[in-house]
Amino acid sequence: MRTNRIGSLPWTRLAAVLVIAVGLAQAAASGQAAPQAAMPTAAELIRRHVAAIGGEAAFKAVKSMRVRGRFELTAQAISGDLEILTTRPNRMLQRIDIPKVGRAETGYDGKIGWSIDPQAGPSLLTGREFSELADDAWFDGPLHGAEHIREISEIERVTFDQRAAFKAKVVLTSGADQIEYFDAESGWQIGQEGHRATSMGVLPTTTVLRDYTKFGSLMMPTTLIQRAIGIESALRVATIEYDVVTSNAFDIPPQVKALIK
Repeated sequence: MRTNRIGSLPWTRLAAVLVIAVGLAQAAASGQAAPQAAMPTAAELIRRHVAAIGGEAAFKAVKSMRVRGRFELTAQAISGDLEILTTRPNRMLQRIDIPKVGRAETGYDGKIGWSIDPQAGPSLLTGREFSELADDAWFDGPLHGAEHIREISEIERVTFDQRAAFKAKVVLTSGADQIEYFDAESGWQIGQEGHRATSMGVLPTTTVLRDYTKFGSLMMPTTLIQRAIGIESALRVATIEYDVVTSNAFDIPPQVKALIK
């Protein structure tokens, strides 16, 4: 089992994963027009989103985040506690503890990416899995800055998750591309589509972000749904703490160090 971040928040890009690649998936968003909403430019789209989550200054004032919640794979009756740690500029650790299965872990210390599967054991991430993890770990991802985003284009009006939205193609500086959805009324990012590398191959995946809640000075989604190949998983966020993550939280585990040549 491998965890993934979802969305374009620093802890999921929640995401994004996230939620978890035990259920990575694609569910195509509707393309119905929403004529009541004016068409924004790419700059306006991002400006509205950043303002809606609390503003650039408030976001950049945060140095680290610790997210705690529950992972659910309802159809399979699987659930467990989940914790995500992330810190500037690009370190991230995700853990999920599932009863009778064990702990799954994915980490990135800014240079090395790894996974520890309770059944398959530890592994070093390479290729597309590694590059996606490095993209996900970029703390300021939600700000869509030029250091992380190469281009935002092809903006159109659609309906996504039963809401009027703007759909945009986003190309990262790494070369990866994805589709992002922004609520036409609130400005919040409410979804994402793209292809993700998993143990089952590269799969089309849809992420839905819901129930934005204020934690400190920032608004964060607290329900994250991920769909792929007909499987749906969810992350229910309970708490988000700022600036409590210690620097040694991202130390490479001994069983992973043993794999490094």
